[in-house]
This record gives sequence, C-alpha cells and structure tokens, in this order.
Amino acid sequence: MTKDLHMLKQKNKKADNYSLKSSPMIKGKAVNLNEAISEITKILKASSSTHIDGMDCDVSAIDTALRFAEKKKCSINHKSYEKINNLYIAFQKFGGSLVSFNELKNRSDFILLLGGDDISVFHEFVEKLKWNKNKVKKSIFFMGSGKAKDKTVYNMVDSKNENIFHDINSIYVKLNEKKINKEDRLYKIISSILNSKYPTVVVNINEHNLALMLCIYDFVYSVNKSIRLKIFNFFGSDNVSGFINACVTKTGFPNAVIFTEKGPEYEPYQIKSSILKENIELQMYISNFENNPKIDYFKKNIFIGNPNLKKKNSFDVYIPSQTPGVDKNGIMVHSDGLSIIKLNKLIDSPYKSVEEILTKVLGS
Repeated sequence: MTKDLHMLKQKNKKADNYSLKSSPMIKGKAVNLNEAISEITKILKASSSTHIDGMDCDVSAIDTALRFAEKKKCSINHKSYEKINNLYIAFQKFGGSLVSFNELKNRSDFILLLGGDDISVFHEFVEKLKWNKNKVKKSIFFMGSGKAKDKTVYNMVDSKNENIFHDINSIYVKLNEKKINKEDRLYKIISSILNSKYPTVVVNINEHNLALMLCIYDFVYSVNKSIRLKIFNFFGSDNVSGFINACVTKTGFPNAVIFTEKGPEYEPYQIKSSILKENIELQMYISNFENNPKIDYFKKNIFIGNPNLKKKNSFDVYIPSQTPGVDKNGIMVHSDGLSIIKLNKLIDSPYKSVEEILTKVLGS
C-alpha cells in the first residue's frame, strides 16, 4: 500500500502485493489474535496515559477510535495534524466561500491550482473532475513548477524562480485595477478570472505552507469584495476530512482532542506525537493506507492496520487489519467535507477490521 491515493486505487484494482499471511505479533514474535488483544489490554492497564495517532482510516474506523479514546480518556490526533492546523489558522483569520467537489466539477469555468511545488500533486484531483482535454487546457491554471509535458496539458505560470507571494499579490492588484497587459506573464490568469462566471482556487494544504495558506486566503478574501471567488481545499489521500468531520461531530473540535472527566479539550499545538512522546507512556498508532508511516515512537507502541507494514518488529504489539478498498468496504470524505468516496471490497482476507479489533480490546 502507498500514501498516494492514486497508487492505492491502482493497487486496489488488482489487489496486487497485498499480504494475506501477515500475523499479529508481540515484540516481533508471531501470535494469534486473542493473544495480541490480551497483551494490548495488559499494556493499557499498566500505562498511566495513552495517545492515539495515525488515523488514515475510513470513517467507521475513525468513529470507533474516537469512542475508544473517550472511554479510555486518551488524546487523539491525525498524523496530518499540521495540515489541519494550517487550514484552520487561515480560515479563522480570513474566512472563505468554500465550494463542494460536485459544485466545482459541474459549475466552475476557471480553476487556479495553488500550494503545490509541483503540478503532479494535482493530477489525481484533475482526473476526478473527468473534464475533457479542451476544458482542462482552457480552464485550469497552475502556479508553481512542472514537467515539460504538463505544460501541454495545463496553463502553467512558472513561479519556481519567482516569488509566488508577489505573483498572488500582483494578480489581486491587477484585478482590482482591471488593467492588464497581454505581455504580462500573469495575463491569462487575470483575464480568465475576469471573464469567468464561477472562478475557484484549489489549495493544496501541506505541513510546510502556512505562510502561503495565509497569503492565499487573504487574496481570496480581498478579491471577494468585488469578484466572487470560491475555495476548494485539497488535502490528499489520508482521509483528513473524514477525521475532521468525525471529530467535529463527536466533540465540536476539528482535531487534537484529549478526553477528560470534564469532557473533550482542544489543544492543537500540544497534542502532537513529537511533544507527547516525552510524557505519554503508550501510543496506539492506527493506519490502513500506508505501509511505512513516519512515526514518533513512545515508550510503548501498538500498531493496528496495514498488513504490509514494513517495520512490524518495532512495536510492542502489531495487529494487521482489513484495508478499506481491498478486503473491506469503506467510506472516505472528500476535501470539501461533504461528498464521499466509496472504497469497494475486492478480495476476502483472514483479517478483522479496525473496528472489530478495537471493540474486542474494549470488551476484554
């Protein structure tokens, strides 16, 4: 399995290289499921504090993990918490007119792709629009860098050697003045926005582009005073939107929650593994879609998820689980927070789902 959803889907089509022989382990030694669950129970009872992380799972697994965290009074966060924090810092400061994926697909006649260093991060998104080549070439613009072949597909403004912050500000100034020069390198973008009926900015949110996020949201806020400009947030493939939706529904907060006797508390800059590993004894890492996640190890570590995990021996307890879209039906949430992606089961396997495993641990 891979991090990228496009590659995940390709593997899902054939279910190639999906291990059906992965076994639960205790410190690298193969055991049966009941023994592994019993060991998790012992570790939980012996640990004064627990944190749950990873959470690149389908919606049902996330919901179960949140109920588990509430019962055990754990903290819980998504591995892409920095993306979530960056979105809400920008959104709370400037607001924005958000658009759903279906609205974007059916109504937009101009899309400006921002926030990705390379156009390739948007390929999956553009494919899902299912627009013909002429509409893509006419309507989709990208500011950043890309391969030569991409320049024949998209309208690209090479901002790699330019200051993208300056470019974004220049677009706003020239839109406001409505004075454009055909020789201007930004001419196509500016004229297309002015002539568009439903212009949209698609923002790739990542861990390292908070300053750019703030710039983009400020740009949209300013432009919206005279021209309607929509935003679609693009998170990638690890079901960040599913986690946000589940957390908001359960707690009223989008991420980084600790359940206490008084109720859930929101600490977006404190509840993260890099800080918690110094003070929290146990981490339960739950991950379906990635076989080699970047993990901050705690004193004790439990992994539930991908049967193809590369570092099974590095955990006190490892339990393989079903993977949505391979050996389990599942649902993910689009970046718009509204529409869903259905992942269909392709093969049978001997594994239990994350939900079943967590329920067994709670009942043991």
